[in-house]
Amino acid sequence: MKKKVQRAAAKAAPRKVKKAPVRRLVLKAAPAEAMSADEVSHLETLVKRFEDSEKAWQRMTAPIDDADPWTQVEEHMLERRDGDADRRWKFFSK
Repeated sequence: MKKKVQRAAAKAAPRKVKKAPVRRLVLKAAPAEAMSADEVSHLETLVKRFEDSEKAWQRMTAPIDDADPWTQVEEHMLERRDGDADRRWKFFSK
């Protein structure tokens, strides 16, 4: 009886499948291409343009505190313009 149970268990047990070793893709380095002087100068101008545009973007997105003081004066004057316009008109009209 035990032999029958063991045989049935052996038949029902999944077999171990041997996996093939993983193949890895090996790329050979391509030979370096020589760059001409025109290509080098073109790439240098592109880098310069990108640096300039990055600096301009940083200036545009800089916090207002770093801006020139005249914009702060102008904003201050615009905030104070509540009801004093009539008083100023009377003063300067005399």
